[in-house]
Amino acid sequence: MIRRLAEWTRTPIGRRTVTDLLVLAGVFGFVMMAHAPSLKHPPRADQWCYLVDAMNDHSFFDALRHTYSYNRTRQMMPGDTDLFRPILFALLAAEKTAFEGNLALTQGFGIALHCATCVLFFVLLRQIANIVRPPSEGSATSDPGRDYLIYATLAFFALNPCGQELVIWSHLHGYLLFLLFLLGSVSCLFRYASGVQNGTPARGYLWGTWALALLSAFTYELGQLYAVLAGAFTAAVLLPQIGKKRAALVIAAFASIIVIYQTTNRIDLHAHRGNYVADNLGPAIVDQALTRATLEHSVRYGSYTAVQPFFPSLVQTTYSGQRLQIAESLEWKIRLRFLSPAVATSIAVLGAAVILGLVGLWRLVGTRARLPLLTLLLPTVLYAAYGAMTVLGRMNMRPSPFILSSNSYYAYTALLFGLLAVSAAWFAVGSWGGRIRTGLVIGLLALSTLGAEHIRDANLTVTQQEQELTRALRAVQTFVDAHRREPGFSFEIDYAASDPVVKIHNRRTTQIVFNEWMSAPQPRYRVTIRDGKIQIQPASVASAPAR
Repeated sequence: MIRRLAEWTRTPIGRRTVTDLLVLAGVFGFVMMAHAPSLKHPPRADQWCYLVDAMNDHSFFDALRHTYSYNRTRQMMPGDTDLFRPILFALLAAEKTAFEGNLALTQGFGIALHCATCVLFFVLLRQIANIVRPPSEGSATSDPGRDYLIYATLAFFALNPCGQELVIWSHLHGYLLFLLFLLGSVSCLFRYASGVQNGTPARGYLWGTWALALLSAFTYELGQLYAVLAGAFTAAVLLPQIGKKRAALVIAAFASIIVIYQTTNRIDLHAHRGNYVADNLGPAIVDQALTRATLEHSVRYGSYTAVQPFFPSLVQTTYSGQRLQIAESLEWKIRLRFLSPAVATSIAVLGAAVILGLVGLWRLVGTRARLPLLTLLLPTVLYAAYGAMTVLGRMNMRPSPFILSSNSYYAYTALLFGLLAVSAAWFAVGSWGGRIRTGLVIGLLALSTLGAEHIRDANLTVTQQEQELTRALRAVQTFVDAHRREPGFSFEIDYAASDPVVKIHNRRTTQIVFNEWMSAPQPRYRVTIRDGKIQIQPASVASAPAR
């Protein structure tokens, strides 16, 4: 067994696989170092609303029943009632009941989801590189330069500071789950399409594409549009073999996901009728679509998600309103008068990326090969669609100079789609521009190290800002972990004799997070919180009435 493994590692595929695994391990090591301070972050902002509303739900099924349609059952700061995301909120219910207030586990789960997203991103980069490879190179050509560019692109995405809020804010984990479904579906789609092109189609991948697209639609609304795009992609690939009528049936099969989703959504709307105030933003979105504001907001979106990620040294982060805010850098024209080595590197990297992208695009269009062009088009349309949702549904409806900076997590999904699109053009150049490609690889890796440093600094800032809030939560968590296995375990906190405990929504944070053990009428323990530690009161004091 060991001998066979050793022989396999000496084959081209074996060497590449070992290298891939080592690169992934290295990138994940940097991801963990950069995000390690976030393991001490408490719940933040909207997550407190969710935890307050689900305070009395101590099992997964109770939490799921009460919050699967949270936008319509929400009591604390209600809103976004037009949106139906049952799988997203099912994940929050699962986290709440599985981790039981453990900050490190909750935050670590977000980092794990980010790493899983990076794995699928890496897989798609490999698939895209194989699909758009110039025919002259042949299917068996080994191109170390292409591999290095894949590795550098992976590191650049994994360690980019512009979208870090999606990783470290526990309330947003459902968006990462959506990306896992969507990227998994795209990977199955590419595998099926490649099989069709090679004459060996595997229908299992097509079913996988459909099933994961269905899950993505019930997690985040962009999944509905993706389902149609996946159907159109599949139909376009199969069109020469099956004709227009059967291709239309393929599109209809994927479009059925919208029917399934909207039917379920209508049933849920009826079930919760009278429990919420409908947003009804549709007419306002249409009225504002063809306005100057849409153009201005589109420029801001493009700059924030496609340009700013290449300038990590100019990223400005602040922590306000329990959100990590990353400012827009539209004032670059002024700031770039004073070029630092880091800014000069960013300009050079962006220039190399644009040059390779334009050459690759010219070659793809020139070959007129169906599958490579579709492979470029799919992530491009996803980037544009996500931008349209952001501009029309958020920026136009909530016009503010801070709409992007206070929702900096938008940059994560947009950057992912953008890099998948531009990578299709990069890999299409083949062996052309070797020096430019080498410079791009080195530059992306340099920007990745700067990004990792910014991520760690931002996480340390949040940790320091929330130190007072987390001190009590961590003390109680340690106490709960030590006693949770005891039959009938329960406790109450003598707040009058304790250090101050932060209140959110007029409730003490310890009560919100650990209500499962603090709601007993006759608690087993009575404790105080002093200097970040739990002190159990003597029996005579513990039997006294609570204050």
